Amino acid sequence: MKTSSTFRFTALAVAASFVVAACGGGGGGDSGSSAPAAPPAAPASSGIPPQTSVPAATYAAGSYQAAAFSMINDYRAAMGVGKLRQDPILDTSGQAHALYLFSNLKSGAITTLDHNEIAGNANYYADSPLLRAQKAGAPATEWIAEETAAGNVATTPNSAAADCVGKLLASVYHLAAITANQETIGLGFMPGDTSYPLYTCTFEYGTSTGVVGAPGPNSLSYAGGQQIPLGSVLHSPFANEVGVALLMSPENINPAPDLPAPGRPILVQVNSQNANTLTVNSYTLTDGSGSVVPTRILVPASAHAGSAATTVADANGQLPNGTAFLLPLTALKASTTYTVTFSGARDGSAVSATWQFTTAAQ
Repeated sequence: MKTSSTFRFTALAVAASFVVAACGGGGGGDSGSSAPAAPPAAPASSGIPPQTSVPAATYAAGSYQAAAFSMINDYRAAMGVGKLRQDPILDTSGQAHALYLFSNLKSGAITTLDHNEIAGNANYYADSPLLRAQKAGAPATEWIAEETAAGNVATTPNSAAADCVGKLLASVYHLAAITANQETIGLGFMPGDTSYPLYTCTFEYGTSTGVVGAPGPNSLSYAGGQQIPLGSVLHSPFANEVGVALLMSPENINPAPDLPAPGRPILVQVNSQNANTLTVNSYTLTDGSGSVVPTRILVPASAHAGSAATTVADANGQLPNGTAFLLPLTALKASTTYTVTFSGARDGSAVSATWQFTTAAQ
């Protein structure tokens, strides 16, 4: 079997009062990851429907993990991509990597967030997300993907969770990953301390049902997992979402390096079990006065030529098939209700959606 049934993302770059950069290969990939390729054909029934309920998590009440787990599942449920089950094995590997990142950033042994660990560094656990999960007890056939972030120390575990999860939701590549077809999640967190006031957080994703091929070091599979219905168009922000961020979170690799402060990215996604192509006919954003907001349509390279709208092919090769992003060229306005209108085609079959969301007060 091929191992190319994956999509890969860069890691989330976080600017604190001191700059923390990030490596390539965030929510499902490695440094120097290549463009996604079509997987072997998978039967339409190889995944499961988006899950509307999952077993209660065992995280301690009031902990970062309990708050982050709830926030992620509430968001995924509202969007329609399905809730994630807690996986204690992935909690173990995620916590190990959060500790590795924090201790080595603090000592200066590393200077960026990285999904690969260096043997000999403090708190080394295993080289890659896949190997760390397997060391903790994950089966060899399970696909493992990881996202990481960091930020200034928060006043409470809940505020740290809101900050860390919020960074992913306000991004491009990481938003695509946190709302993808994975089934399980494990969470790691180091809160920082007085001598190094930076938290580190990790998100470990597992996909087992209906996957095709062998897992890579840090990757999500198009096939299997939680598959959204054919013909549906899901999106973030979700319909009538409130408190939406005004700005895009910084990522490295940067999806729009020419824009100094783009607005919060807008995602549409369709079922892409076989790396199906989503082309764009139109994709617009209007503010409360009805004015069209200047935007850029970012699509995977495979969707660029077939799109009737003016699009920009993702030069980094990181966007998964079945997705399209609308990127406001500047920050969104505070406390404003926006309307998004999208029309396109999934492998030639027409799809469309129109919805509204409201931005945060600041």
